[in-house]
Amino acid sequence: MILALSVTVLLIYDYFPGIPFADAVPLEVLILVMLGLFMVTVYRNRKHNPDQKIIFRSQVFFLIYIVALMALLTALGGESQVGIAFDKGIFWAALAIAIMEISFQWRRMKQVEE
Repeated sequence: MILALSVTVLLIYDYFPGIPFADAVPLEVLILVMLGLFMVTVYRNRKHNPDQKIIFRSQVFFLIYIVALMALLTALGGESQVGIAFDKGIFWAALAIAIMEISFQWRRMKQVEE
């Protein structure tokens, strides 16, 4: 829950840099924090939750949450300052990798169940 809230705040700052207190967070720090949060989430779930279903659900939830939040922020008129947007190739590459990871996780879960 804390991770989702942190990512939400960071994306709001990214999409709307003119909001109050946005100047307090430099762009480089924003990028590093977002990448760090992503890495911590991926590895924390793998180490602390050996149940494959929990890992799978958290990955699906987080992916859907981020895409929905980005869509909402874009619809509200925001524009990403660091390139995390639907019109950037890096976003689509990251999304494809995340979907492949989820797909592999799904296959592993199905093999274990059989």
